Amino acid sequence: MKKQYILSFILCLAAAQLAMAQGGSLNIAPGAGTYYSIGTKEGTKGTRYLFDTWVKGSVTDGKGGVIKNDSYSFNYDKVDGGLLLTQDKQTAIMLGKDQVKGFTVYDNTGQALTFEYVPAIDATHYVQVLSAGSNYKVYKFTKTKFEKANFKSDGMTSSGNKYDEYVDAPGYYVFNVKTASLQMVALKSKAIKQVFSADADKVKAFFDAHKDDDINEDFLKGLGEALN
Repeated sequence: MKKQYILSFILCLAAAQLAMAQGGSLNIAPGAGTYYSIGTKEGTKGTRYLFDTWVKGSVTDGKGGVIKNDSYSFNYDKVDGGLLLTQDKQTAIMLGKDQVKGFTVYDNTGQALTFEYVPAIDATHYVQVLSAGSNYKVYKFTKTKFEKANFKSDGMTSSGNKYDEYVDAPGYYVFNVKTASLQMVALKSKAIKQVFSADADKVKAFFDAHKDDDINEDFLKGLGEALN
């Protein structure tokens, strides 16, 4: 029975990939794939998935075509790096990176989050596009790992946590479109100025205009947009 289920899943996945390649759509029968419980387990901090529910979106195939269908819902597995697609919001398939080079999903406020597959940053995960234009692309790569409860106490001192936790560790990258160079960048003034040194005057003007702002993700995103 187990072998039959595995074979059935493989055939469903292969059929979905073929449909995507041929017709620009994914003909997946409700119930095909594997059951996913995407809600947060009680007592666990953080989450394995990008959202705590299925969301709407679209995918970009290997040829650059955009596939959007109102019957499709998505989520992103931050641990394994896979894009999940469902039609019944119970079972889903994980789409292959050879078929999907990018995707856009929408949070509960309607805000779009766009991701691309950039092997130079990570070969197994997608990365979020914070800013994109004719000069630069600013990426965010979030590495998520699961840490089990590890609380210890000898009666005198204690360490660790009493809860399981999914821990996000974000990193940031800047791709120079004109030079085709990719650099990791820390959220620090000196590092940001260095990675955008080709536009030093514009960078200085942006820093001067935002001198009271914290240098964080929003700052980096805003600078990327200003330079594009």
